[in-house]
Amino acid sequence: MIVILTGSTSGIGWETLKGLYPQADQFILPVRNIAKANSLFLQLPDTKKIHLFEMDLEDLASIQKASDKIKIAFPKIDLMINNAGGMFPSGAKTIDGLDQTFQVNHLGHVLLIKNLLENLIEAKGKIIQVSSMAHHIGSFNLKDLGLAKVKNAWLAYGSAKLYNILTSNYLDNEFKEKGLSAYSLHPGAVKTNFGSTSGAFDKVMIEVSKLFFISPKAGAQTTLFLSLTPKEQLIYGAYYDKKKPKSKSKNASNKAYATKLWEYSLELLEQMGY
Repeated sequence: MIVILTGSTSGIGWETLKGLYPQADQFILPVRNIAKANSLFLQLPDTKKIHLFEMDLEDLASIQKASDKIKIAFPKIDLMINNAGGMFPSGAKTIDGLDQTFQVNHLGHVLLIKNLLENLIEAKGKIIQVSSMAHHIGSFNLKDLGLAKVKNAWLAYGSAKLYNILTSNYLDNEFKEKGLSAYSLHPGAVKTNFGSTSGAFDKVMIEVSKLFFISPKAGAQTTLFLSLTPKEQLIYGAYYDKKKPKSKSKNASNKAYATKLWEYSLELLEQMGY
């Protein structure tokens, strides 16, 4: 099994990597800091399984460069786990001039998916989108799909997590006849460095809430379940929580929204040269 995993150097991603390590043959790990990742991965047995690619979700050019290399090096990819994400201050922009929450949680991963879609279809693979129950507070504003006008960091994050589910829905509906399957999940309220780059008030609220949070290892269990369970035992396109299908919001179940979001995302990427 060849796995590509974003956000592998901390929190849920690190626990996911360790949990999949005995079963996977090769890991494709896009990371921001190669030196830091190499140091961390020395903790793992048989580091020959690890293939690092420098990539930053805040920089579309780096995603394009990394995915171009991955596409050639790995003609077949069995499993893509889009785990990286976060909540950022309202109004924060990436190097590409886009809302940081929008690009890191959604658009960066869409570019990665788009560029490696043929490789995933070739392997009849799976795509797993790590979303959140926060999608219930997210909105779908046709006039601001890029979240540039959202003034509340939590609402922007909720919308980005809604986008994760809609993307999963679209991919499953569009490509399941070609053997590709897609799923989304809520990992639980996990004690990680989530929110470390958010505003002061949000940081305080998150730190207080962490008293009730679960460990990253516990938070990785649904991702591991979806990764290792045969497709025949899963519900295609479903949203999972605690290893079981769970109902999602009305917005997250809207097929028209899923199509519109995918089309908007590809159009935006094309406008930006990708």
